[in-house]
Amino acid sequence: MRRLGYFLKRAAGAIAAVLALAPAITAAAPSAPIGKIFVLMVWDGLRPDAPNPADTPNLIAFERGGVEFSAQHSIYPTVTMVNAAALATGAPPAVNGIYADSMYFAPILDLARAVAIPTIGPLLANPIDIEHTQFLAGLNGPLTLDGRLIGLATMAQTIARAGGYVAIVGKQGPTLLFDDEMAPGAPLDLKAGNFMFVADDYAQPAALADELKRQPPISRGDLISIAVRDAWFTHLAVAQALPAARTAAQAGRPAMVIVWEHNPDLTQHIAGLGTQPSIDALKTNDRNLGALRAAIAALGVADRTDLMVVSDHGFATIKAEVPVASLLVAAGLKRALASTEIVVVADGGSDLVYLSRSDFPTAAARHAELRRIVDFAAAQEWCGPIFARDDAGTVGAGAIGGTFSEAAFGLGESPRAPDLIISFREFADATNRGLTGPANPAAIVGRNGIRPAANKSYGLVRAVDGVIYSDVNHFTTGMGMHGAVGRRELHNFCAASGPDFRRGLVDKDPTSNADIAPTVERIFGRSAPAGVSGRVMGEALAPGFHARAPGRPRVAHVTVTRMIGGTRVTTTLMLTRFAGHQYLDDASVTRTPAR
Repeated sequence: MRRLGYFLKRAAGAIAAVLALAPAITAAAPSAPIGKIFVLMVWDGLRPDAPNPADTPNLIAFERGGVEFSAQHSIYPTVTMVNAAALATGAPPAVNGIYADSMYFAPILDLARAVAIPTIGPLLANPIDIEHTQFLAGLNGPLTLDGRLIGLATMAQTIARAGGYVAIVGKQGPTLLFDDEMAPGAPLDLKAGNFMFVADDYAQPAALADELKRQPPISRGDLISIAVRDAWFTHLAVAQALPAARTAAQAGRPAMVIVWEHNPDLTQHIAGLGTQPSIDALKTNDRNLGALRAAIAALGVADRTDLMVVSDHGFATIKAEVPVASLLVAAGLKRALASTEIVVVADGGSDLVYLSRSDFPTAAARHAELRRIVDFAAAQEWCGPIFARDDAGTVGAGAIGGTFSEAAFGLGESPRAPDLIISFREFADATNRGLTGPANPAAIVGRNGIRPAANKSYGLVRAVDGVIYSDVNHFTTGMGMHGAVGRRELHNFCAASGPDFRRGLVDKDPTSNADIAPTVERIFGRSAPAGVSGRVMGEALAPGFHARAPGRPRVAHVTVTRMIGGTRVTTTLMLTRFAGHQYLDDASVTRTPAR
């Protein structure tokens, strides 16, 4: 706690310093044109029902004074890297190329060349965790994706290319997706003092890299260390990024500051929802928000600064672990756990499945094998919606009966797209009471049914609704997870305030993380680049901007069925359609005996 208090005091000191400096800066350029500043603060994994006056008074006051987006949506799969890419670009996975936190690139790479890449090369034959700046840099290099890590320009890059200032600080992995030109080895001299980039594993310029080396490491066994790191990131934003953004704005240039907090996500994963550590994480994030808002006011830039607080996804509690690859082996559908004719990428609330083109060389062979996998998975109680490659004859349906089209939901039409995406089942109204807490039983789904395991979650303080199955072997029953097609994960938090947003508005129109980039572009007076699928959230903007889109939101259901043995499996996606866009809301699965 002393370390956390130290960084909170440093943030307060930085605010005092910029307050003292503000008159001098103003006097230096009294008639300079005024640019705009946009600050994006991401609370990783914040559910929309988590903020409350006791734990997050700053956040509650913030959303009540500006715009509360009450129908905000995460992009499926509901994991960090997918939504970081959507926030950065306004595009879905099919366009930006990011499908999961762990991805399988081997089918699209020349592995004989890529193996020469230091650190990452030998790892690329298998699924790889891309929440690492160095890994992303390696993937973006000339021997791999050759600068095509992200399929289109990000909003931070458009600001930088317009001569603006960009600061990106926070959690490793998602931060680099906002500007992959800041990767290790990139020609950062092109940004010439107009940037700062600080993640857990890499920082530039050099002075910040030295400061990063002096920071205490994050440890999963020390939850306070996570809060300390987030407080340090906030301190950097307050002490360095915001004053530099102010200087740019005074010179008539645009500026963007992105702060990506680890919490509450990382603490919710480890301790579980509704535990004391997860409550404390919310309180720390709230203090960090307070520090950002105080710095904006102290610098005298509130009249040209928009601040948005958003989360990447929602959250739920793990009911049981489902090791899909092991279950496929036990069912005779996969040769061995390490075999590559079928590769299963475990990604929390969803698994990605890839078939080898050498083992299944024809479309008919792949179709037959995928059908067997779908029949196995869809028959299980833990299985939710399954997405597959398209069936051109049926709108919304995948190539395998009982599945949904990847392309219809922004997941297909990319070389990186998997053959199947299997979402685990969410029970949105089930409580984590009896699951979260070390004294409660934990479970792993095995070949012969449920087997017990140690429960590694913390003691429950407040029961929280939302339970899912998960495929990550170092998280147990009672801990937190996300990634599935379910109401608790699809709905996330978003609020905004500033001169370009309305005041005291509850925006009930559906919005999503993909809508934020085109909205920011509009605020800066630009059109979104080609490939962007999100809409401008015009109804939330101040007069003078784009008005509310015509029409009313319409609720729709898309249903697929499949007969498996004597059981009819019916899967339904609930979604909202508005202004030419669709937003996933929830899913349901029923299994009934055929008559």
